[in-house]
Amino acid sequence: MLIVKPDSLPVYGGIRPVGRQSYNTWQSVQNEILRRIRTGEWTLGDLIPTEFQLAEEMGCARATVNRALTQLADDGIVQRRRRVGTRIAENAAAVASAEATPIRAEVEAMGAVFGYRLVAQDAVDPPEHVAAALHVGARQPVIRYRALISADAEPYCSEVGYLVADGADGLDLALESGCEPVEWMREHLGSLSGKLEILATRLTDECAEDLCAQKGLPVLTLDRSLWSDGRALSYSRRVYPPGHRVGFMR
Repeated sequence: MLIVKPDSLPVYGGIRPVGRQSYNTWQSVQNEILRRIRTGEWTLGDLIPTEFQLAEEMGCARATVNRALTQLADDGIVQRRRRVGTRIAENAAAVASAEATPIRAEVEAMGAVFGYRLVAQDAVDPPEHVAAALHVGARQPVIRYRALISADAEPYCSEVGYLVADGADGLDLALESGCEPVEWMREHLGSLSGKLEILATRLTDECAEDLCAQKGLPVLTLDRSLWSDGRALSYSRRVYPPGHRVGFMR
């Protein structure tokens, strides 16, 4: 009869110690890493365990850990350097702070009067690309909103965004009061990290209506995901009228 001591059981494979949690998907590994950041177990600048160590601890394949860390690196949550390791990003706050500029500043820099009107707000299940950007489940409700930004009472851009319901206390109420989410985050949160993408899309029905333009025309679009202390806050898309130009200075 073979007798095996509990602490000698494989950490991963077919047999596992009773009560030990298995992180068998990259999403579950990612969620555990984010939990450790949120709780302060890992702080900005910390060098975290290697892929091999995390795979052994979490009872999963090293490739699973690699995919989770790769996604977090893409989102600016961690920084990875060959032969050095993976650190919790410590310069993400400064980078995002420069790029996450409230659109009020953009409009007022033109010498125009800023306007922000909430057009719609609903609790919805996130579309697949939004769930991936915010690292939430497909059935985890998020707040979808649509807002029209104006300059001197003329349409300036349309914004469609998604807020994580429990991301930051008061963010949803700020939205209802007519405050731009990014403006509220800059004022109330100590640090921000995120990702900004610039792309071309075509006007959808709702954005075409907001901007008084023809549906289907190619337009400048800015997609932004924002985080604070390892917690996803928002994913938004700003759509500008045909012919619009926007510049960034650092």
